[in-house]
Amino acid sequence: MSATDYFDAAEKVLAVVRSTQTQNIQRAAAAIAEALATKKVWHFLDQGHTGDEFVGRTGGMIALNPIRINLDVHHQQALPKFRSGQSTQFDYAAFRRGDVPIEFILDKCEIVPGDIMMIHSVSGSRGMPISLAIGAKARGAIVLAITSLNYSNALQPVHPSGKRLYEVADLIIDDCGPVGDTLIKVDGMEEEICASSGLSFVYIMWALEAEICRILTQRGIPPHVYRNANLPGAQQVNEGIMQAYMQDGV
Repeated sequence: MSATDYFDAAEKVLAVVRSTQTQNIQRAAAAIAEALATKKVWHFLDQGHTGDEFVGRTGGMIALNPIRINLDVHHQQALPKFRSGQSTQFDYAAFRRGDVPIEFILDKCEIVPGDIMMIHSVSGSRGMPISLAIGAKARGAIVLAITSLNYSNALQPVHPSGKRLYEVADLIIDDCGPVGDTLIKVDGMEEEICASSGLSFVYIMWALEAEICRILTQRGIPPHVYRNANLPGAQQVNEGIMQAYMQDGV
């Protein structure tokens, strides 16, 4: 019965999202549409696992600008006799606290007042997205958090501010997932299985984009969206709308 157990649990989460978050999605869509209509940028940092679902995807808006943060160092290994024997490791604890070069990241993203900084973090407790949210707000951006309030409130904050992501955001959409992000228990297994956040995030995001497109089109500014790459002429269409977006925005 595990498959039907999953279907039942998943449908309950989505039903709660629809019944409790529609107005929040509409508020967020209105803010994003206004930003895009005034030639501001819609930035997106995903700390979940489904962010690429909306980037360069058929039917998706070109205006969504993902932020990808990584550290990549290329260095030829020195001979052992010249080495001190010490090694430097990535300080993951500091990263979780938010001890990262936020101002450098914001500079690279060219954040300006009126931009939208959308951050997806299921737990909402990690330091880096909280630091990014605080830094973006300080520069006049509107911060939209997509997170699980149940999960977030069950965790102790690790950021030096003592806050969780939703506590520093201007707009909040709750993914309505459970603590721990899993949906069902299988007899004989210690850990629960089947994460809910990916499902609810996709549900929320496509609803958000649908609402943004409705608002902009009613204002006479139909947004540019990708055509499916398998359809005839898709490459030419996508290249053309990308050029139009780069010139005019939206």
